[in-house]
Amino acid sequence: MLNSINAKIITLTFSLLCALGIIITSAAVIAFYNDKELIIEGNNASITAFEGQINTEIATLEKNALDLALMGEIYYQDGKQQKVGDFSTKEILRNYPNSMGNGIYFLPYKIYNNQKIACIHAVWTEKREIEMLYSCVDSTFDYFKQDWYSKIKNDLLNGQRVAWSKPYRSTQLGILMTTVGAGIYDQGELVGMATVDWELDTILDAIFKIKPTPHSFVLFGEKSSNSIIATTEPDVDNSTIMGEPLDKIKWYSEDLKEGVAFEYQGVKYMPYVKRLNNGLFLIVNVPLFELFHAAVYHLSILLSVLMICTLLIVSILFWVLRRNINEPISKLTGIAQRISQGDLEETIQLDNPSELAQLAAAFNKMKTDIKEQIIQLAKISNEKEKIQSELAIAKNIQTSALPTDFPKEECFELVATMTPAREVGGDFYDFFPIDDRHYAFVIADVSGKGITAALYMMSAKTVIKNMLQSGYSLEEAINRANNTLCDNQSGMFVTAFIGILDLNDGQVQYINAGHCPPLHKTQGGYEYIDMNRNIILGARLDYKYKSRKLTLQDSDRLFLYTDGVTEAQNHEGKMFEEERLKKALNQKEMPLADTLNHVYKQIKKFVKDDPQSDDITMLVLEFRHGKRN
Repeated sequence: MLNSINAKIITLTFSLLCALGIIITSAAVIAFYNDKELIIEGNNASITAFEGQINTEIATLEKNALDLALMGEIYYQDGKQQKVGDFSTKEILRNYPNSMGNGIYFLPYKIYNNQKIACIHAVWTEKREIEMLYSCVDSTFDYFKQDWYSKIKNDLLNGQRVAWSKPYRSTQLGILMTTVGAGIYDQGELVGMATVDWELDTILDAIFKIKPTPHSFVLFGEKSSNSIIATTEPDVDNSTIMGEPLDKIKWYSEDLKEGVAFEYQGVKYMPYVKRLNNGLFLIVNVPLFELFHAAVYHLSILLSVLMICTLLIVSILFWVLRRNINEPISKLTGIAQRISQGDLEETIQLDNPSELAQLAAAFNKMKTDIKEQIIQLAKISNEKEKIQSELAIAKNIQTSALPTDFPKEECFELVATMTPAREVGGDFYDFFPIDDRHYAFVIADVSGKGITAALYMMSAKTVIKNMLQSGYSLEEAINRANNTLCDNQSGMFVTAFIGILDLNDGQVQYINAGHCPPLHKTQGGYEYIDMNRNIILGARLDYKYKSRKLTLQDSDRLFLYTDGVTEAQNHEGKMFEEERLKKALNQKEMPLADTLNHVYKQIKKFVKDDPQSDDITMLVLEFRHGKRN
């Protein structure tokens, strides 16, 4: 019965029609669920992009505060000249035009012994000109009574690198704003703070425009103070609810999770929860029936169109198969198989029927495109291999410059590791004898990435070692090294900790050039060393570095590291920070190499699968008193 071509075509066509009907229906249902996911992800992407813009602004403001704090320290340490303070605040503000203003506020009597108030503040005027805040100029602004000042000062005293105030409305301007501050230190003591003001009203305008669907609404709040900033919920009076506790919002819960729907007033909502880097958060609630209305509509249209198209395609296919079942298809199939097997020189010559002739032309074009793609891929592969080769050379320069023959003497032992990031960076460590009694050790971090940083690292390492081994005192050697490193066209610099250990009595003379504070292990465990602050190497010509001393007792240790340790970030944007490092070191006593391995494992456990963004470099030294021959 099925021996005839006609019967086979009819049977094949009917079977194909049924199969396509099932496949298309399944595809439509799958497309419906994919459409739902795309809608959710699309809304999330737009809200996340908005979150990213705000977080970028927050990071910029924090960088602004840290830069101004550094200028504040220079102002404080170099004579407290008013012109220097005015110039610094104006220039920093000019470089960060998105802030309302910035200033330097000193603790009582830190500038003048007979004057409690001392501040310098620059602001933007309505004409976008910079002028100094008059109440700071005439020292009448009693900022000690301001809530933002107390909040930031307490957080800085508690060890925070930067601190944010709670959102507040300016009594002078009537503007909703918040303030970020960074500490100004003198030999480890907080003497003041650098602050940057951020207007929130413009952020609120953008937040109130977030409306993925007609009945969506937004909550903007502050978690640490448990307060509401604003909401677009229709049943809530936004003009009176600012500053109220979060539990005033009936649907709000701390357990609210993004992507997990909740029911409120008989309506199910999909929440998008975004937490900003300064403690603020944003929740966008979208009704599910509005969110997926378009997906349901698209499903019905898609099913109708697909079924019509299926019937049309199968009908055309039946007619084509009836008329073109023999030689044209066999010829096309044979040549197509040869092309699929890699024979790209074969050309299909087929004139009739016209449909297959067009398909043959398409095969010929595809063959030409494949050949061109192969050529392009080969070129791209060669370029990629060249770049990888250059990076490998730079990384080899970096790693080969690091000594690996760690000293293990009766009187002391030293071990160090450097785990590079994906990009070639500029971390390095070094250790070497000065004479029979003194031994030098260095850990440093060069600014920037890539081959330039690796080469500058080599230069910095060589200059520091040569100066220390030339017979100069520690301070003179570092002064000379700094002047040499200042002579570079790329504007690069180095943070470094340089120490010299007296092998007889355990005394360590050291200079910290803008580097991370090391930890000193005694019988009571590891503690951070309170030290004076010298500026980075390569930043200012003829800067005079000051050294300090400490004495290591028997079995005492020094642990040095670069900021790749404490600034390692997880997917939430949180840093490993100094407190976690101290906790990891104090967990248990172990050999030096095991100590470094343990800290590295704790960092990897914290960041999980997130890529390493910076070099992780560590050095630990142990002194054994009275054991030198």
